[in-house]
Amino acid sequence: FERATPEQIGLYLPITDSNVVSSTSSLYVRYKKQSDIQWKNGHQLVRINPDWNRTAPVALIDSFAGTIFDLTPNTTYDIELTLKETGEPDKTLLTTATTRSLPSAAPNQTKTASPGDNLQTVFNSLVPGDVLVLSNGTYTVNELYLNVKGTALQPIYIRGESREGVIISDNDGRIIQIRDVNHLILENITLQGSGVDAGKNYKSQGVSFWDGAPVQEFITFRDLDFIGVDMGIVAWGTVRSIMVYNCKFQGNNTWNDVNTNLTWDDDGIRLPGEGNVAFENTLHGFGDSFAVIEHFHSSAIYFYRNHITMTGDDAFEGDYATRNIGIYDNYVTNSATFLSLDPLYGGPLYAFRNIVINTYRGPYKFNDTGSGFLVYNNTIVRTLGQVYDDGRDFGWVQFGAVYHRGWSYRNNILIYRGGTNLLVYETNVNDPIDFTHNAWYPDGFVEWSRSGSYYFSMTDAIAGVGQRATLPLFGNSTQRHEHDVVTDSNPFTNTIDLGADYTTQYSDNVIPMLSAGTTPKNSGVAIHNVTDGYSGNAPDRGAIIEGRPIVSYGANR
Repeated sequence: FERATPEQIGLYLPITDSNVVSSTSSLYVRYKKQSDIQWKNGHQLVRINPDWNRTAPVALIDSFAGTIFDLTPNTTYDIELTLKETGEPDKTLLTTATTRSLPSAAPNQTKTASPGDNLQTVFNSLVPGDVLVLSNGTYTVNELYLNVKGTALQPIYIRGESREGVIISDNDGRIIQIRDVNHLILENITLQGSGVDAGKNYKSQGVSFWDGAPVQEFITFRDLDFIGVDMGIVAWGTVRSIMVYNCKFQGNNTWNDVNTNLTWDDDGIRLPGEGNVAFENTLHGFGDSFAVIEHFHSSAIYFYRNHITMTGDDAFEGDYATRNIGIYDNYVTNSATFLSLDPLYGGPLYAFRNIVINTYRGPYKFNDTGSGFLVYNNTIVRTLGQVYDDGRDFGWVQFGAVYHRGWSYRNNILIYRGGTNLLVYETNVNDPIDFTHNAWYPDGFVEWSRSGSYYFSMTDAIAGVGQRATLPLFGNSTQRHEHDVVTDSNPFTNTIDLGADYTTQYSDNVIPMLSAGTTPKNSGVAIHNVTDGYSGNAPDRGAIIEGRPIVSYGANR
């Protein structure tokens, strides 16, 4: 198992002898709460093929991997894995795993501090079991750091008397640096930075992890406000079992910077390593809102139920992630790109049930060789964005003579109101692939450069005349665009109004529920652990699936 996280169970099964498990074998998952009787189907596990990927920080080996989603914290689950191979009897493994619990509420305080105190001295005095309560007021600091350790049974709490009333302020540099720390909860505080954009220098940082520490793990950030920072919570190396939830992040970038490189390094929440999650946060004014980092292995990293209102580069820069990565159930507006994978090392990476409105560039950027990305049930609505030197614009253009193997794009909605160049995909190889059951607007130009054909309309692409046959990944289709449909510019019960081009920021929070009778309605394909609970003959395409409850996006204040 991967490191425990609150609502996911990550599985990783290396194959020690590839001669025993054929390349055509499949591994299926069922799961249930230990107290339940009824089993549920999880998503089929991904077979990681090292030959399909770039060299990763930890060498890839032949293996199966995958994640079970939508679980309950601090709950034990029964898990059944079934290996199916042609000509062989099924092999079944039964096991159990327990999701991570959220830290309990802080117990009674053991120490207190006031604005007139030396906060560094107070921090240095903390020992396992301490509950430090900061009295209301502004604490002006300079390079404040934490270098203390709690234990699993006696964590350290640092808590503000009130979230708005306790302000830790540093106008230049890091507000708090995390050194050799574990088992600590920081909560109910406002961290105030410079309020001035430092361009590419990212000077003002809310929380920064020191990259020289041997261990930084089991640290929770919750109920925090970050104001006027270039970067929010960022790690520069491996961190483990970090949780960030119910926080608000206000960065220093503006939407006017989206077509420059001034925002690119201004990460909102960057959590490379293992077993890290960020959920139910609200972010505005960063470059990449979520990220991992190059040269460090990242697995079991999940970003979910967040609300991003503006981000100058990628909502999630998944570049250099390895396996069991998830970005799901998020609401993203005003971003340059939704998802970047340059590259992904083997996967799986899951991107599903996300709402993405008003991107500057295309919604996806897969500019390097890689495999294992699974993109399901996302709703993308955009207007005219980047116009290239030749005067063309695209709903989604994927440049580059790279190889994409073992990936899936199903049940997605892409609505492009900026022109008639709908989809251009230039990669050399796209096989195995599931590229089916998607909905598109307009009925525009489609081209699979180097790996397929071109069509003057999506209708022709769906018909598939001259289409190069593909190998399916999990489905059974050997043709891209099979069961795809053309939709209209607003198939939703409420109107999503965008400007003539991307420069008009989108500020509404319309939930894009599909109208009855539209082509994406009740016409998708059932995907285990993604469309579970759908009503009707088939699940809706896009992020909002009738029968499933609509989630709450972002911080609760």
